[in-house]
Amino acid sequence: MSYIKPDKVISPKKWWKLDRVLYRGKEGTWAAAEGKWDGNEALAIRWNGETGKKLGQPQSSGYPTWFIVPDELVGVIRAVIDLLLENEKK
Repeated sequence: MSYIKPDKVISPKKWWKLDRVLYRGKEGTWAAAEGKWDGNEALAIRWNGETGKKLGQPQSSGYPTWFIVPDELVGVIRAVIDLLLENEKK
């Protein structure tokens, strides 16, 4: 398997609805997205895969998936994402 763009990671379809990717990262780094998990707003992260290597993590049954961030960590991770995006603009 290989690199899958974060906006194409839509599993598990029964529980997860991707709204938008907040931070894409690059191949071999991480990405973050917001969406709905079982109908509730959620922040999710994952490791992007690499071309010719892994599909990224997490994954389930050969499908790339997202890790739902616990509520206690959402504020910290969003703050880091904001800093990274601000630094990209410079």
